[in-house]
Amino acid sequence: MSTSLIKPHLVRLSGSGEGLGHAVVERDRELGAGRHPVAQPPVGPSAHILAVHSGTSTNLAWSADGFARRERFHRGQSLINPAGWACRPRWQEDVELMLVALDPVWLEKLAAEAGLPGSLEITPSFRLSDPFLAMMVERLVLEYEQPGPADLLYAQSLVQAVAAHVIKVSAARGGPDPGPSAALPPRRLAHVLDYVHTHLGEPITLDTLARLAGVSPSHFGRVFRASTGHSPHQYLMRKRLDRARAALIDTDTPIAVIAEVCGFADQSHLTRTMRRHLGLTPRALRATAPRAGGAGPA
Repeated sequence: MSTSLIKPHLVRLSGSGEGLGHAVVERDRELGAGRHPVAQPPVGPSAHILAVHSGTSTNLAWSADGFARRERFHRGQSLINPAGWACRPRWQEDVELMLVALDPVWLEKLAAEAGLPGSLEITPSFRLSDPFLAMMVERLVLEYEQPGPADLLYAQSLVQAVAAHVIKVSAARGGPDPGPSAALPPRRLAHVLDYVHTHLGEPITLDTLARLAGVSPSHFGRVFRASTGHSPHQYLMRKRLDRARAALIDTDTPIAVIAEVCGFADQSHLTRTMRRHLGLTPRALRATAPRAGGAGPA
């Protein structure tokens, strides 16, 4: 069993580690009242923590700064513990939680980029019922539970979306609606797309694409979709599949090598992705499509 990077008294079942930079994502188990393996810290966390209940229904007693509540939590309900806000959660029984820890400095920057005035203050939320937020967190956690490495661009995009939603539902200040996003200028879009096509076989990050586009990471997803009709992750995956499909049809290159040069974690990752998007495995595609290079080993 591993110790949680987010809350040391939890048992980590899966997670991102520190590879996301501004966030940590985990699926953890919190033991019921009186069964914590280590004492809970007397001070609040250094990060804003979003916890989504992902197990069977149970009761939670929550106390902090003279504030106390006791409620029954159901799957998908969540709570937000702001940085520095010391709380004492006591679950009636062992629970499974999906946690996202967000760096306060980065979240403040994200809010400023969205045009929100003043200093950002995240307020505590208890027993929040937000199916959209729970769905995004679950997708983020599942990305780190699939076989092989997580798709970094996809995970970063989800973290951006989760963070923006936390600001929307929990920030103690108002701000203008950012409204519809304009498309990228053609030259900048061409620069981004050229980079994607040139580096399909390498890890591609949201920060890198945003820098090439000359916009902030928080805005990049919106302006890229406005320009192409696809999210960055969707576009990247489509181009990787297009390249893999062409290589399978036109060459005798082993499938494992094609997977690697097209940016997939391994042959199994390519197989799962191709089956999901095209309805065929790489081997089936190669067997049914005529190829310029003739038949060869897979």
